[in-house]
Order: sequence, then C-alpha cells, then structure tokens
Amino acid sequence: MITCHKKHLIARCNERGYLLSEAMRCVVKQDGPYWTIDTSHPSYPHDREPQPCKAGAALKSLLGRVGITPTPDCSCDAKAAHMDMMGCPWVRENLDMVVEWLEEEAIKRGLPFSRMAGKALVRLAVRLAEAQSTVSL
Repeated sequence: MITCHKKHLIARCNERGYLLSEAMRCVVKQDGPYWTIDTSHPSYPHDREPQPCKAGAALKSLLGRVGITPTPDCSCDAKAAHMDMMGCPWVRENLDMVVEWLEEEAIKRGLPFSRMAGKALVRLAVRLAEAQSTVSL
C-alpha cells in the first residue's frame, strides 16, 4: 500500500498506457487529493507486456480499405500471418520479397501494380504496426 497525491497515479496510468478508470479499483481510500493505493491489486497500472508488431495484419487492413481482401484461393492470410510471426524488423529486411508477393497477387487478380507504391504501402504497414505495438508503453 502507498499513499500519494492522485496526480501520481494519473501519471503512472499515462506512462503505462492505462485509463484512470481502469486503475481506480486499486484505490482503497481517498482523502481529498491523497489516495491510498494497493499496488498489489490486479488493476494497479503495472508495466504491460509489449504487443507484437503485426505488420501483416496492418497490411491486410490497409489493402482492405481499398477493397482488396483475401480470397479462398490466395495465400494472403498465410503470408500476413508469417509477417506477423516474424515481426517488423524481418518485414523491413525482406521488403523486396513482400513487395514481390503483392505484385504476384496483383497479377493473378489482373490489378495494376507499382513496385514503388508497393514498397510505400509495406513501409506504412510497418510504421502503423510499430506504433500500435508501442501503445502499451
């Protein structure tokens, strides 16, 4: 148990990616701005495990926004899952291969394709996935 000013719990929540409403169950007593907090309570804002960087899921989401979705006869879901499993650094290091996957699928579907646009799309997916994986601080 600790007693501190409420602003300290608010700051702890902010730095660890919690909403104050999520953590309020760990507050056992409120005396004006000073709160007694049970730091062993499950709702206390402990460090969260970082979320994996899911560039494959981000890429699928971006493509879905323009109507390009997996079909029963494509390997899109498997490739996105592979990208997620391998992580964002792997996707960055294998950018050309991932863009080749996109190009192969575009050709199968009779869609126009630009390698430069494909690279930009994959890089954007990596940035989005990295931003999402660091939200939990």
